[in-house]
Amino acid sequence: MSDPFFAFFDIGLVFALALGLAIWQLVVLRRAIRRDRERAGAAGRGSDAP
Repeated sequence: MSDPFFAFFDIGLVFALALGLAIWQLVVLRRAIRRDRERAGAAGRGSDAP
């Protein structure tokens, strides 16, 4: 493997890992926000009953 190709491959792996972790964190965050909103909506509907 030539040196420049190996360097690009090595840097690409690092960026791919960082991008993958960032996307995973966004998915987890959006899931948590949606879950919190659903719980808040359910609690709000439950307290409206006379």
